Amino acid sequence: MDNNVNKSKIWDNKVLWIIISILSSILLWVYVTSTQGDIIEVRINDVPVVFLGEDNIREKDGLIITDISSETVTVTVRGTRRDIAKLTPTNIVSSIDVSKIAAAGQHTSSLDIKFPQGADSSTMSVLSTSPSTISFSVVKENSKTIELRGEFIGKVAEGFVVGDVVVDPSAVIISGPKSEISNVSYGKVVIDRNVDKTISFDSDYVLCDADGNELEPREIELETEIVNVTLPVSATKEVPLTVDLIDGGGATSENVKVTCVPDTITIAGDTEILDGIDKISLGTVDLSSFISSFEETFPIVLDKDIANVTGQAEAKVTIRIIGLATRKFNVTNISHINAKEGRKVEVVTESLIVTLRGEEDVLKKIQDNNIRAVVDLADITANTGEFQPAAKIYVDGFTGVGAVGEYKAYVNIT
Repeated sequence: MDNNVNKSKIWDNKVLWIIISILSSILLWVYVTSTQGDIIEVRINDVPVVFLGEDNIREKDGLIITDISSETVTVTVRGTRRDIAKLTPTNIVSSIDVSKIAAAGQHTSSLDIKFPQGADSSTMSVLSTSPSTISFSVVKENSKTIELRGEFIGKVAEGFVVGDVVVDPSAVIISGPKSEISNVSYGKVVIDRNVDKTISFDSDYVLCDADGNELEPREIELETEIVNVTLPVSATKEVPLTVDLIDGGGATSENVKVTCVPDTITIAGDTEILDGIDKISLGTVDLSSFISSFEETFPIVLDKDIANVTGQAEAKVTIRIIGLATRKFNVTNISHINAKEGRKVEVVTESLIVTLRGEEDVLKKIQDNNIRAVVDLADITANTGEFQPAAKIYVDGFTGVGAVGEYKAYVNIT
């Protein structure tokens, strides 16, 4: 019983555990320090190949490096375990000095390997590199201007429409080996977003060939890598197409049937502007200009701030008179007004055949002597001569009827 108690006291003694911890740490430190000084050999893969002086020969002589046989090398290094632990593919410098090259041509060069700061180079050595040499070409730089395009592949919210993508600048200069830049047709920015308003942002772009395939050029230098992209987004609205009618010839808007083909179009623009538009007027039609039917094609003209989403450039308008009849009359009562003072006017035309339009029962009551034609001479500026001004037709004593068409009468002014 006493033995068990003594054992329990020993294991519960904190001083004992502290001593054991210190001894363990010392033993671990002795092991680590004794092994860190061991000489080992290690292969470090994917060490990038760097060309020193590449920017200088490009700026000075217009020369660029291309057709590099290998972009990376494997370096086999010998050194202490401590120093080897400090090495990574990104802190080893594997370089070729091209600063003295002054002409285009083919070259093969060995590599200069440098270790990072903090590694003891006196205890380290490079055993080999694989490959042991790098081949590359030095060629004259070429350049050309390419167009920048925008492409929207996202989704637009219901009731909105996207316009053409605007890229600023719209073109850039690319430089590089002729073998590479000759394949580039244009640059492209792709917008893949869900939008419900105009967006503008900075973006990079990709180079494409003539078939739209994306390229991954190795030696091409871009005038600018970042461009500004704007995607205009507008609200849409469907509105009817109409024509404005001028009452005449006994007809009003209540006596006609108007048909437009198409009868509506979808427009796009700022929401506040669209709120004020409830129709698109194609033009004005005088109902006195035709007897029973009218047909004409009108262009669809919109304000500059409004876009025609439908794309229909014109509409065919047909107007038919409903519920009215026509009748011809021989009018001999022809007079004139607004003659210049001191001028004698003789009306040469003795009669006009006039077509009246109105309700059938009203037309039956009208006689020739109820109609008169009045020639207005106010617009005639000449002092003398024979003229054919327009004559306005009046129907005295009757309403709801009117003359259809244009009428003129000859007058002689002396």
